[in-house]
Amino acid sequence: MPGRGDITPMSRSRTRLSIIAATALALILAVSGCSALGGSDSSSSSTSGGPVEKPKIKVGVLPVVDMAPFYRAVDSGYFKQEGLDVEVVTAASGPKATESLIGGDLDIAVTSYPGAFAAQAKKVADVKIVADLYAARPGHGVLVAAPNGNIKRPEEAAGKKIAVTSTGSISDLALMSVLQSKGVDVSTIKWVPMPLPDMGPALQRGNVDGAVAIEPFVTMTQKSIGAMPITDIATGPTSELAMSGFAALSEWVNANPNTLTAFQRGLAKGITDVKTDRGGKLEPILIKYVKIDPATAPQVRISDYPESLDPVRLQRVADLMKQFGVIKDKLDVSQMIVAPPSKK
Repeated sequence: MPGRGDITPMSRSRTRLSIIAATALALILAVSGCSALGGSDSSSSSTSGGPVEKPKIKVGVLPVVDMAPFYRAVDSGYFKQEGLDVEVVTAASGPKATESLIGGDLDIAVTSYPGAFAAQAKKVADVKIVADLYAARPGHGVLVAAPNGNIKRPEEAAGKKIAVTSTGSISDLALMSVLQSKGVDVSTIKWVPMPLPDMGPALQRGNVDGAVAIEPFVTMTQKSIGAMPITDIATGPTSELAMSGFAALSEWVNANPNTLTAFQRGLAKGITDVKTDRGGKLEPILIKYVKIDPATAPQVRISDYPESLDPVRLQRVADLMKQFGVIKDKLDVSQMIVAPPSKK
């Protein structure tokens, strides 16, 4: 009787025939698989490694500088290359985009991180962060005041009326952190929520003493009313603070992994473009979608478009929210992150 390592002549023949048959079958599958996996129909497959589960998706956006990589990806056909037909839905505000996401009207939505983190902490929804968009650098967000106003230096902000897009947002959280480091009693500040375009006129009329302007409105209010910069909100304790990203609901992420990967890959190409060519690829996007006039676009201070999701930077936002009472308990944001695929 042959041992376990021995093969008889008949078994050798069968083995050779099996190998030949398996090789032939593999070749047939490889050729036919090109069309089966969408080689001739890019609308139903993704270069990320499998068919997308949902070829048409709705993405909620805002007309702000944060969105430049996304708009670039749309205009350049990067999402289509990944097998996605992206319907762009412009929201009235960040909170509205988050509401539409939670309500099921959007597949993916831009979010200012406090909005997503508050929803998660308060168990309103199980939210996942699927892409980073913008990280603050000096000049992006600034406390500004009218030239002849009541605020000349940061310490004078105590007790004043300051306009912000909303309370519990990056705007007031970052400013409170900076002012507190300068010894300002931030509990005395009177926050006045209003849209960014309304802040310049409100300063000019004297309705508010200061405003947290975000680019391009920092540059625009300086040009239109001569607004004076008082302090940067992305300095010291808030340097390079995470500002915004894309979010999706956990249930959607679990049901559409290839669709999500396709979206992340398309966005990554847009990020690369706007980071490497401001004049040729970024500024036209700012003019077209953010409605910045051509003369102002080159002057707008652009922060950073991150190429990866860094849980440490995002955690700083959640910690600020707890510090200033927006959420009660510490939130571990690393559990919310769905990292993009590594670049090939």
